Amino acid sequence: MAAASIDIVLDNDRVVVRRVKHTGPGPVSSARRRDRLIIYLKDAHITRTEEGRGEDIRRKAGDVVWRPSSEHDIELTEGTEHEVLIIELKS
Repeated sequence: MAAASIDIVLDNDRVVVRRVKHTGPGPVSSARRRDRLIIYLKDAHITRTEEGRGEDIRRKAGDVVWRPSSEHDIELTEGTEHEVLIIELKS
C-alpha cells in the first residue's frame, strides 16, 4: 500500500485546503470528499475507482480539476509520487 501524508494548509468556515502526498506505488486508502478543486503539484498517473468503476487519469503539474463530492479509492499506477492541493468546500 502507498503511504500518504496529509497536511492542512488552511481551515476556515468556507473551505479546508489540504496538501496530499502519496508515495508508492500501490493503492491508497479510501477517501470521502465534498465538492472540491484539485490542483496537481506533480505529474500523475493514477487509477481512481468510484462505485466499482475505474478511471485511468493522467495529469500534468499545474492541471486544475473540479470534482463533485464522492467516496473513492486512488492507486498510483506509474511513478512513485502523487502530490496535490485539495480545496474542499464546506457549504
